[in-house]
This record gives sequence, C-alpha cells and structure tokens, in this order.
Amino acid sequence: MKIKFERYHLQSDLLSPLNGFEPASVPTEVRIDPLTKRKSRIITWSLPSKGKFDFSQMIDESRGCIFCPENVLLKTPKFLKEIIPEGRLSAGGAVGFPNLFPAGTYGSVVVLCGEHFLNLHQFTPDLYQEGFSVAVEIIRRTMAYDPDARFWQISQNFLLPGGSSILHPHLQVIGDPIRTNEMEWFLGASSSYTRKNKTLFWNDLVRTEKELGERYIAAFGKVHWFVSFAPIGANEICAVVEDHASLTTLGQEEISSLARGIVSTLRYYYDQNLNSFNFAIYSFSGEDSHQLLLRMISRTPIQPYYLNDWTSFEALQSELTSNIYPEVLCREIRPYFS
Repeated sequence: MKIKFERYHLQSDLLSPLNGFEPASVPTEVRIDPLTKRKSRIITWSLPSKGKFDFSQMIDESRGCIFCPENVLLKTPKFLKEIIPEGRLSAGGAVGFPNLFPAGTYGSVVVLCGEHFLNLHQFTPDLYQEGFSVAVEIIRRTMAYDPDARFWQISQNFLLPGGSSILHPHLQVIGDPIRTNEMEWFLGASSSYTRKNKTLFWNDLVRTEKELGERYIAAFGKVHWFVSFAPIGANEICAVVEDHASLTTLGQEEISSLARGIVSTLRYYYDQNLNSFNFAIYSFSGEDSHQLLLRMISRTPIQPYYLNDWTSFEALQSELTSNIYPEVLCREIRPYFS
C-alpha cells in the first residue's frame, strides 16, 4: 500500500505593522500523521535564540543531589528481592533502582553517570549504552517476575522545561499491563495496517522515506533515523529498530546504534542553542505489527523569562505544533549523523 503524506496549506492575510501596514500573508501547514491520522501544525515563527545559557548557578545550588555518587547508594530505593536480589543494577557509571514516586506499576530510574550536570554536547554514546543496558536488564527481570507487564517505555526528561526536577542526567523506565494513549494509538493503527496490507507499517515507512529522501537521515545498523512528517513537538527526530518490537530482544549492537543517534541529535540541538529535550522509546512484547520506536523532541530552552512551548492548542486541542519544516530539519541534521 502506498503511504499517504497529507498536508493542507492555510494562509492568514493581514496588514502588518512590521512592514508599514502593507498586506502580508502568514502561512501555516496542517499535516496528518500517515499512521495515527493525528494532525499537527507547522508554524513559521519562533522566539529568537538568546544564545548559550549559563548553568553555573543552577549546578552550584543543586550539587550533591540524591543521584550524585556520594548519595546514590545510600539514599535511593532498592528493588524487591524477588525481582532483583542485588537491590540495584549497574553498568559502568550507570546505576538503576526503583523510582521513589513511580508513575506506573513498575517505575525505575537509571542515573547515567557520576557527573552532576552535562550540557547537550557532553553526552557520549557510552553513557547511553551503559544506561540502556541497565534499563533493559531491569525490564527483562521485571517481566520474568510479572509477565503481564508487557508495555514499557524508556524516556528522558532533561531540565525543567522537559519536566525534570533533578539536574543530574537520568532515565525513566516505566512498565505496565496497561498501554499509554500513545501506545494505544500506535498499536491500533499499526495492527489495522498489517491486517489490511499484510506488511508492517514501519518497514513500509522506512522504505518510502528512503526513496523520497526528504526526511530520511541515516541508518546505524538496524536502526533507521528519520524526521517525522507530522511532528508532535519541536525538532522531532525518530528511530525505528528493524526486527524488534520489545526492548527485551535488543542486543548490544542495537543499543549502541540507538545511543549513537541520540548523541548525534543532541549535538545538533546544542549547536541550535537548545538545551532541554525529551525522548521516549515505546516497547511492546508479543505485538507482531509493531517495531521498536524512539521519538525525540527539543523543548523551549531554559532561560530567564522562560516561555512554555505548550499552549491551549497542544494541551486542550490535542493538536501539536512545530516551528520548523521537517524537510528543513532533515537537511540540517544529516551531517551530525555522518
């Protein structure tokens, strides 16, 4: 089946005070996600960059947090002995333990390193490779204890605009027997697509995007990186892992490829004077119509007089906005993946 990339061009006409009240047209583009059919809007304005933010005061005021090396083994929870007898898991500088305030049945935290703060250009593939290795082992052991916990996510909320209350770099690992809304939409739409076309949507999407060449970035092994046609946030970068629907089946090669792409994206964000971001990896066990998916977005940079990037459009209309055309983003970010 041919994947449809639907878009609608809107135009607002006005007399602009920015040009002596001469007539002006302001474009907006509405795009429809080819799988979920959710709409998003590409707008053409954004606040000018204020340059790199000085984090020194925030670092000094928050140093010695619960995730710092002198505290992480003394002040963080331990897993139930039935799940992880060691209490916590570690690999290199990464340490994993239960979340004291979980948002699901099984909520864990993986501290990525001993350093209290890293700016975006300071993250390395090794940090994520170690962190993902710990996260995947937590998921495997938890599922051995409770096979009903089939729906998992690994995510990162970085800095206050990304929803993190702790500066120290860390991941969230959450598992449930209940799917999130996003998981529900993905599974329902991808299952319907497979029944109708006898193929996987994600395989068809990757092949189509490679042929078009407008939004496909690169492949690292079995991990394909591309820009979303209908983004759900600013500067959205996606990855699909061939032949894997669950994090539990990943090998070190796939984990390394995911880590490499995330760091490549962070380098691009840093050069754009961005500093806050979110990503999520959606993991489904026992679902043949899905493949492992990562989505990554930047958030409005932390700065004095911070402006939130969610308005009533996103929060109450469920219609998300981005201020850069995906095709432009793809051209700009490709060199970072070389």
